[in-house]
Amino acid sequence: LHLIDITNENLIESYNQVKKELQNYSSELTKKKELIVLNKIDLVDEDVVKKKIEVFSKNKKCEVLTLSTLKKNSVSKIKSKLISYAS
Repeated sequence: LHLIDITNENLIESYNQVKKELQNYSSELTKKKELIVLNKIDLVDEDVVKKKIEVFSKNKKCEVLTLSTLKKNSVSKIKSKLISYAS
């Protein structure tokens, strides 16, 4: 699970930073299935969120979800997804 702040100017750079840190720690980690969660979506206009997800998701082979602590089902959705990954 990679948690990335959607208010970052460059989401791809933030993602690459996480990938680089994982690679430096263990190359085996970079081979594992990924789930990316873009959080703080309540701080950004809904149209901006959709556009950022569209641009960020391009050429990614992993699932991208969003998170807002203001929406109760947001955390439940991620929890369910994590349980399905672990099963």
